[in-house]
Amino acid sequence: MNKSLVASLVLAVFAWSSYAADMDIRLAGPIVKKGLPSGSGMTWHAGQYSVVGDDSPYLFTLNRQFAITDRFPLQNYPVRKNGRIAKDIKPDYEAMAIVQSDGADWNLILGSGSKKGTRETGLLVSTDGKPTVHVRDMAVLYRDFAALAGFKAGQTVNIEALAVAHDDAYFFNRGNAVRNILFKVPLGDLVAYMTGKADRIADIRLHEARLPQLKGSEAGFSGADYWPEIDCLVYSASVEGADNAYADGAVLGSYLGLIPLSALKAGAALDLTRSAQLLSKARAPLRTKVESIALTHTERHRAIGALVSDNDDGSSEFFDVVLTITSKK
Repeated sequence: MNKSLVASLVLAVFAWSSYAADMDIRLAGPIVKKGLPSGSGMTWHAGQYSVVGDDSPYLFTLNRQFAITDRFPLQNYPVRKNGRIAKDIKPDYEAMAIVQSDGADWNLILGSGSKKGTRETGLLVSTDGKPTVHVRDMAVLYRDFAALAGFKAGQTVNIEALAVAHDDAYFFNRGNAVRNILFKVPLGDLVAYMTGKADRIADIRLHEARLPQLKGSEAGFSGADYWPEIDCLVYSASVEGADNAYADGAVLGSYLGLIPLSALKAGAALDLTRSAQLLSKARAPLRTKVESIALTHTERHRAIGALVSDNDDGSSEFFDVVLTITSKK
């Protein structure tokens, strides 16, 4: 590699790291919802939030104050008295984003893939008030992700977040079992796959990521959205004391950070260890496991939205969040 290219890459990484670090985070909440278990995926569309839980059979609709205004059954699962699906059969809905297909907006909901068969379902759910659900087996795409990443026998993907930016979709693989990875696919190819018009996605790009550690455990990707004015992915990452994608561990804390798309174009591994910001309260880590972020309003130096947390107790916590870029870049 020539010296000028090395220098440009170093400058790009330096600018990205410092830019991401210059962000002020303000939280309000939490608002606890016991009637919405295990909140894990969230989008904002037409003045309302859509939320899924990893062990709930419903798509919930919430207003801006996080009051539940509706719920819609996604698939037919046996539900226990506490309103939750048993862990061994739950679909593990973890990732959600708004996509367009045939001129309409849809919530794309994904199972994590962390258990073959059981957790490999993808859903396209219309946002027109009378939800229509299209079901897709994600096994082929998830196997291709695993093969590209060089996973060993017995290792599975663990897709915890999905974000759409420009003409691409970004799948965030949580690294509590294997590694933190971004898989990038063309959005048109993803929609064709989800609607059954294609059996495979050929163009998959991979970006490795390294996140900070808290009490000896590395944070794992958990949520994402896109901030268009600064052309950045906004991500959440959480830390729990578990070394696999199946077991729940003690909740240790959560981070927020930015990934400029320009950093991904370089093709280099992402070192997020210094730019991710630990959420805190009274100078101590906020012990909440943030699972998703949804932005409701964005501008050049500020973004407003919400976080949802699943602390494995059968309820969900919601926070209002304001992100402010404090640098002049």
